[in-house]
Amino acid sequence: MKHIKLFETSAAYNAAILDLPNVSLIEENMSVHYNPYVEPPFFCKLTLNDGSIVELEGSGKLPSNIIYNYRSTLVSAEIGEACTSVDNYAFQRCSSLTSVNIPDSVTSIGEGAFYSCSSLISIVIPSGVTSIGASTFESCSNLTSVVIGNSVTSIGNNAFYDCSGLTSVDIPDSVTSIGNWAFFICIGLTSVNIPDSVTSIGESAFTGCRVLTSITVEAITPPTLNKNVFNNTNDCPIYVPAESVEIYKVTEGWSNYVDRIQAIQ
Repeated sequence: MKHIKLFETSAAYNAAILDLPNVSLIEENMSVHYNPYVEPPFFCKLTLNDGSIVELEGSGKLPSNIIYNYRSTLVSAEIGEACTSVDNYAFQRCSSLTSVNIPDSVTSIGEGAFYSCSSLISIVIPSGVTSIGASTFESCSNLTSVVIGNSVTSIGNNAFYDCSGLTSVDIPDSVTSIGNWAFFICIGLTSVNIPDSVTSIGESAFTGCRVLTSITVEAITPPTLNKNVFNNTNDCPIYVPAESVEIYKVTEGWSNYVDRIQAIQ
């Protein structure tokens, strides 16, 4: 039950309390104004495999120790606007988790946050997120598609390591670096587009993506390439801007793939 205060302009009366449902307090010029009460943003809602729902209270970081208690029974999670970050390993090994809703209020997803969530099918990383930690989605074997918001600046080491069901990933042009082993042995990935914002690609980032049919790199200046980035990737073409083909072919790292470098059509 919410309440508003009644303010009398005469000193002969004391302030009284009037209980009213569904109103919030707005006081102005010693008069009473009210508007429909709006529930504060919730923190997190969990749906368990028996159909029951657990509503978690709090704000700020969603801690791993709370989710751990529901690890074996958690089916879906709706993270609320009161949450600003997902803790390291928050949902790790939630093997029955199939879906997660992440709001724009979340700015960071911690290391190993969804590690080995083997039933997770798809996920949208909203535009509020600026960083994805190391091993965030490692071994999410049923993850088929990922949409990354356009505020993410880096994809961490092992971020999608061994996501064997991943067939597509949208890397936005806000990303400047792709970490070591970021998409290592994503054996279902068929194509990848690396925007011109990316300036460095980590060791073995795409190694073992053996059904890739094309790799497109949009940067005119070749990004820094660490070792083994595109090894065992079906010898598929690596498309780069036409004016930069010869530069790529002689640049350290890229020269290892000289026979595969072609102009973007």
